[in-house]
Amino acid sequence: MKCMSGRRRRLGSLLVVGMLLTSCAAGISDGSPSAAPTLPPTSNSGHPPSSSISPTSSSPRPQVTCVSFLTSAPCSEYVSVAGSASGVDLPWVEPGSLTVQLSSVNDSLQLAVKTPCNPISGRVSINGSTLTAERLATGAMGCIGEQSEQEKWVLDFLARQVEMTFSQNTLNWKSGPDMLSFKIK
Repeated sequence: MKCMSGRRRRLGSLLVVGMLLTSCAAGISDGSPSAAPTLPPTSNSGHPPSSSISPTSSSPRPQVTCVSFLTSAPCSEYVSVAGSASGVDLPWVEPGSLTVQLSSVNDSLQLAVKTPCNPISGRVSINGSTLTAERLATGAMGCIGEQSEQEKWVLDFLARQVEMTFSQNTLNWKSGPDMLSFKIK
């Protein structure tokens, strides 16, 4: 019995020490005393009163509108149907593996591209039938292998000026020796 009461005392002491350390650590973070957290007022239903709900932001929403790549091409999202690098077909540019869309966001042209790896988006300009990417950003998924190489190829393609044509419901892009073709989604 004596052994059991000794264990209980040690267990109780450890519990008290643990509680003290936990409560002390909460107020040490920046050297200033911490105030006890306050809970929002609640109504009889247990939910915050409706008068305490306020909008989170008063800034206006961005104005987004679809823009045509060319005056002869309808404004739409486009999906890839074919691609080539220096005249050699790219089998990974199968129908739908790439999508592209052009939008105006607060009067700034924005390109959105979905690749097999990450999305790519950013500001572009169009002069006649030439698209020029000014600032592009990619998602942070961190693909490896073929998908990573495909994303890099698309980024390299967009780093050059892209000559665009629209014929027989197909949007064609030429960048240096490389080509991409898209149909309306």
